[in-house]
Amino acid sequence: MATLDLIDEAGVVQRARRPAGIRVVLGPFGRWLEAQGLGAGDITEAVIDTYVEQTTAPGQGDTRRALRELLAVLRESGLCRALALEAGSTHQQLLNEYRRYLLTERGLAERTIEHYTEAAQAFLVSRAADDARAVKEWTAADVLTFVQRRSIYRPSVHMQQVCTGLRAFLRYLCFRGHIDCDLSKCVPRIAHWRLATLPKSLSAEQIERMLLGCRRDTGGGRRDYAVLLLLSRLGLRAEELRRLTLDDIHWQRGELTVRGKGRGPEPMPLPEDVGEALAAYLTHGRPASGSRSVFVRLTPPHEAYGNSDAFGHIVRHAMRRAAVDAPSKGTHIFRHTLATEMLRSGASLREIGYLLRHRDEDTTRLYAKVDLVRLRTLALPWPGGVL
Repeated sequence: MATLDLIDEAGVVQRARRPAGIRVVLGPFGRWLEAQGLGAGDITEAVIDTYVEQTTAPGQGDTRRALRELLAVLRESGLCRALALEAGSTHQQLLNEYRRYLLTERGLAERTIEHYTEAAQAFLVSRAADDARAVKEWTAADVLTFVQRRSIYRPSVHMQQVCTGLRAFLRYLCFRGHIDCDLSKCVPRIAHWRLATLPKSLSAEQIERMLLGCRRDTGGGRRDYAVLLLLSRLGLRAEELRRLTLDDIHWQRGELTVRGKGRGPEPMPLPEDVGEALAAYLTHGRPASGSRSVFVRLTPPHEAYGNSDAFGHIVRHAMRRAAVDAPSKGTHIFRHTLATEMLRSGASLREIGYLLRHRDEDTTRLYAKVDLVRLRTLALPWPGGVL
């Protein structure tokens, strides 16, 4: 449970408009939260109101205002549950109009619409939480404040996606006349250098522990086991798992049809252990559903997942069960692991790119960095020998 002291040390409070005012009330409020058994992630408007009502110190209006600003910063930093837009509110109507525009007038792909609307919703929530100014009164400072707050504890890749979606939304607002100037030009560029990092991977022993941690006598355990095998043996993306349908499994041919990024269906071999795990889940774990998706919700309504986040949760829960301290907690680490192991086993970069369905060869070249055996043959001898 995150404490307010740790959050202040991490520089989150400094991102607020009035950090000094927040720090005045931070100590007493933090002690009160601990006495209530609450952490920073449990703060809501109701919690703040309760605290203010129970304190008799003067300047309660300033206290409430400072804590509300703290709450907005925590939400945009991902340390508090995000605030949802009120149904029927002006901001919710604006978001609905924007979603229809992306679908009907722009004709964008479902996943792209999802990314753009998530960025727009996050920005609208921040504006609703900060103040009640009309859309036409928004300024460049509002945009920069949102980006700065949201960048705390979030990787640059995520922020690139958020800023891309935010620019699209602000251009739409200007196009529709909701704002007078194009605020999209105020959204900063996020630095992220391609191929600048080493791919993170798991060990074979860590993957085995995660698989053994699945309770295969339950529906949820069978589902988790099948998901982990598809990730580790075939390197599927989370979105590819979500798109997988019953018609994509060709039992007699031992093939799986995968729908990847922007490409048509691609056949992949279905290993025997993966097929057995899928069969066990489909016959004894998957609830009856009218959906043709392979993976559906275990609790009613038994529908297909609306996005791929569910598979990330499955991976994180599996890591916690197996006490695996991974450098990355998402599904993508399995793709890195598969590629790394293939390279160490002598596979070529072309073969790895084919299996992982890379559209760009540069993406596959990233794994050349972890081929230490071949890299040593390129290294020049150190003058004077090894010290």
